[in-house]
Amino acid sequence: MSVKIKSHKTIKNTIVQQIECYNAEGKIVRDEKYEEGIVVSVEIYRYEYQYSLMERFNSEGILRRRDETWYNENNKIEKEKLGFETYYYQYGEDKRLLSMKKFDSENNIENSIDYSYVEDYEYRKFFNSSGILVSLDITKYNEAKKPLRTIYFKIPHHDFIGSDESEGYKEFFEMMKVFGFDKNGNKVDTKISMYFLEKETVFEYDQFGNTISEERYDYDSESLEDKLVFRGGDYSYYNENNLLIKYHSFEIKTDWDDELCYLYDYVLDEKGVIIEKSTDSGFNKIIEKFNYNSEGTLISYVENRNDGEEIKEILYDDFGNKISEITELNFDGEYEKDIKEYEIEYY
Repeated sequence: MSVKIKSHKTIKNTIVQQIECYNAEGKIVRDEKYEEGIVVSVEIYRYEYQYSLMERFNSEGILRRRDETWYNENNKIEKEKLGFETYYYQYGEDKRLLSMKKFDSENNIENSIDYSYVEDYEYRKFFNSSGILVSLDITKYNEAKKPLRTIYFKIPHHDFIGSDESEGYKEFFEMMKVFGFDKNGNKVDTKISMYFLEKETVFEYDQFGNTISEERYDYDSESLEDKLVFRGGDYSYYNENNLLIKYHSFEIKTDWDDELCYLYDYVLDEKGVIIEKSTDSGFNKIIEKFNYNSEGTLISYVENRNDGEEIKEILYDDFGNKISEITELNFDGEYEKDIKEYEIEYY
């Protein structure tokens, strides 16, 4: 049974924190935020055909911010007026974004971004108010439209000597030639250097489409040789059931390395549903237990940590929405209990 939420109230230790109200279409129409049970801000949302409005008021009812959004016939944003700034968006026949222009309160252009697409590549060019290209993102996607490789170039803020192509980096110099032209295609006097190259990120996926590797490289401007240097990576390992069993992340710092490794283990029921999950990071172990009703809907969740005692129990209603969250903490003999309740009204 599909239901729509009419209102959602968050209460922490008997004190109201937030009240959200929605219309029958599931769109938020009012958002009240509280501190110590006293309202501090109210956001009002209004919707019309291809238009939406958000107005934020303080506790005294004074308007503090006004955001307006206009949409095209494909329900994509054409124009946004966020506070004192205005954004315009343009799309191609394939509905992909082609450009974004940002204007200040006096309708002067601050910057713009142009998007172009060639086969599996997306090019994003960032121009300043004078129409000079200041940065460039190039992303290659796989057949599933997931990024395989992202390269980021940026005009350096310091002087440099020479613009000769470095051995093995001709590909990058070909990409950087666009910095020799402004937004209107006019030639500008811009020298090309490896100092433009900021970083590169390379992604790898498994047969399930999970990201199993994300490696980050930075250009080493301190070296006498032009080169990209490995700075860190995130690696995920999945089993044959498509369950994450290991996550390894590390970052190479200037004088030390930051490394983190998580190991995951699961207990499944006869239907293959996870009923228990343990996470071991070496210095801490978390055990999570999941309970479901006869229809397979999660009705409670318990989390227990071994770095002291922390037990978290979450209860859900018949529609799978959270209705209470009880956390008990016991560290160094000090006990603390935190109770969050969620009052939900449905249409």
